[in-house]
Parts: sequence; C-alpha cells; structure tokens
Amino acid sequence: MQQLQRSQITGFNAYLFVLLSSLIYGGNVIAGRLIAGHVPPLTLSAIRVILGLIILLPLAWPQMKKAPKPNKMEWFQLVIISTLGIVIPYVSLLLGLQQTTGTNASVVFATLPAVTNTLIFLIYRLKPTKFQTLGMITSFLGLMIVFTQGSLLHLLTFKLGIGEFYLFINVLSISLFNLLGQNIMKKFSSLVTSVYSLIFAAVILIPMGAWQLRSSGWNVSISEWLIISYMGFLAAGVAFFLNLYSVNQIGSSKTSFFSNMQHVFSITLSIIILKESLAPYHWMGFTLVISGVVLSLSKFFLKGTPNYPTKQ
Repeated sequence: MQQLQRSQITGFNAYLFVLLSSLIYGGNVIAGRLIAGHVPPLTLSAIRVILGLIILLPLAWPQMKKAPKPNKMEWFQLVIISTLGIVIPYVSLLLGLQQTTGTNASVVFATLPAVTNTLIFLIYRLKPTKFQTLGMITSFLGLMIVFTQGSLLHLLTFKLGIGEFYLFINVLSISLFNLLGQNIMKKFSSLVTSVYSLIFAAVILIPMGAWQLRSSGWNVSISEWLIISYMGFLAAGVAFFLNLYSVNQIGSSKTSFFSNMQHVFSITLSIIILKESLAPYHWMGFTLVISGVVLSLSKFFLKGTPNYPTKQ
C-alpha cells in the first residue's frame, strides 16, 4: 500500500515538474526574443550551458561521487544524448529561425508529440491509445488555430524550406534524446544524467561560442545579463533537469504531450510581459490544447496503456 502511495506521489511530482519545465521553457521564448541581436547566438548557447552547470553541478556532485563510473559504452551514450538533447537543438534552432517565420517554426514544434510517439512505435512497437491519438490531434488543432490566428489562408500558404528542415531536425533530435535518455537513466539519476549532458555540451559549444564572440563581439547591459541568467540557470539548468526527471518517471510519450503547453505559457507570458493582446482565437486554441493534454493523460483512458518506455 505504501509503495503504491509513493508511486502515485512520484507520478504526481513528475507531471508537476514537466508542467513547470514547460512554463520555464515558455518564458525562455520570451527571453530569447528580448535578447535577440544583443548576443552572438553560439556564444549565448555556450553561456547557457555554463550557467546550467553552475546551478546543477553542486546539487549532483554528492550523487556523482557515489554513483558508479560510466563504462566506455555509457560514456558514448552520454555523449550521444548530450549532442541530441543540447547541441543539435540549440544550433538547429538558431539556423532554423534565421530561415523561416515564427509561425512556421511554431507549426513544426507542434509536431513533437506525434514525432515522439511515432519513434516509440518504430523502436518499441508500441501504439498510442485511441484517446492519446485523439488528444494529440486535438492539441495540434488548437495550436494551429493560435499560430495561424484562426485564418485558413495562413495554413494554406505554409511552405517547407531549409528553415523548416532545420527545425524538424530540432524536433527529431529532442524526441530521440528523450527516448535514449531513458536507457542511460536506468543506471544514473536524472540529475547526474543532466550534468553529464551539460558537461559534454559545454566541451562542444564553448569553442564555437568563443570563436563567434571573437569575430562579432558584444555589449551586454545588466538587464540583458538578467535575461541571459534566466535562459541559463532556469531554462538550460532547472527546466532541462525537470524534463529529464519526468521522462524517467512517466516516459517520453506522456512527457511529450506537455510540450504543447510551452506554447500556451509562451503566449500567455507575451501578453503579461510584452503587453500583447489576447484575441478570441487564442481562447479557442488554448481550450483545445489543454483539452488534448487532459485527454491524452487521463487515467481512465490510459488504462491498459503499455508501461514502457517509462521508469519501471
């Protein structure tokens, strides 16, 4: 009985944590818009990784001293998930946003739950339930209403180009990271895995960021450093760990459904911070997104859903 209660508390914490990470990532979008053009993008990526390490490494250090040392295969796996979870998403995002519109980018990002569950089917032969599929479709339609501002013309004029290709690589990389990260977290905790990932990402991104800083330079104010701190300490550090923790506890499929909440939080924060207006299509879209998430995660509808890939 106590074990069941602990399991329920852990599951509740995982859902709470992934919701919190979605909120932080939603704020990260606003921060990125505010800092855009002030800091070279690769330099910003390197600083974010360093700040993420600063906040997570002291917390993970006691666990890292007690945890077994990774063997050669596990070191390789850690490098792979670091590349898939941090380096490729950071770089592909920067490249993609230079080549496409914000609306097109949002449409591509909205495919994350579908891509993740497709990979789960291809790798593990596990199909999403009918209600999970319906939830994905409902949330996707809600996001389409928001991104296209309720205009069919915007959707009909959507075109695929090199920018969309880069952003799809971003989505695919994050999906693979969530799946492969579960395997390594069978041995290492979510916190230790997060730190190892950030360390390897720092090794890759710091030279790139230093090269770009040397060639372009920068001039950052105190307020802009506060924005960078948010993107590093909270987004690259705390939110990254919270997302990995949730993947480890409830699986990449369920975690991916919450990715659409990032857009809801991002738009809501834009209204609060940037004083943007809220139109009727926002309410309609938000209702569909939240309904889709609830539908996908309902305990009643998830009865009989395969437990893998989740933490056993």
